[in-house]
Amino acid sequence: MTKAHRKNNFIWLTAALVGMLLAGGLTSEFPEKLAFTILEYSSVVLLLVALRSLQGHRHWLTILIILIGFMLLSSITRDVTGFQYFSFIYMFLLLVFFIAAAWLVGKVVLLTGKVDFNIITGSVALYLILGLIWAIFYTLLLQHSPAAFQGLQPEHWINALSTMTYFSFVTLTTLGYGDISPTTPMAEVLVILEAVTGMFYFAIVVASLISSARRN
Repeated sequence: MTKAHRKNNFIWLTAALVGMLLAGGLTSEFPEKLAFTILEYSSVVLLLVALRSLQGHRHWLTILIILIGFMLLSSITRDVTGFQYFSFIYMFLLLVFFIAAAWLVGKVVLLTGKVDFNIITGSVALYLILGLIWAIFYTLLLQHSPAAFQGLQPEHWINALSTMTYFSFVTLTTLGYGDISPTTPMAEVLVILEAVTGMFYFAIVVASLISSARRN
């Protein structure tokens, strides 16, 4: 197995994020209880893989390992007690992990002095993280306000997360299929912010990469 270092570390992160997207899609095909187990525990494993990309940030690495530990503990506690609110704790911790990862990856991708395959892979990883962050925002909003989006059938959050992940990336890429649309002011604000982020992301990242390439 190739050791993670500055020349390939973001490959691990990107692979883990793609794995999470695939796991989220597959869980919708399983019964609800089994879907819980598959998504939560597979996500913990994939996040541990993602940590290989952040080995150069020892302080943050320790914090994120503790965070993943709490995520695993919340999953185990939910399985033992049957108290479903631990699933929302898990989702909140996952959101914190993604925000921290976006910050760490963004500093490297946007402020790097050299453009190589690893940095380009990191920009892809950051884009995926942004989409997943908004997917969790939408899912949390949907659980609080079921009428926040039009075009959705009532469903448990485990299936809603998969649907909101699809909607998030459709919004981030500004495709706008129209099959799902916001109906409340808060949902509209989140959609606007994500669409603007998606538009400016390419402009900012491309400008940063071109600027770095010219300096070299």
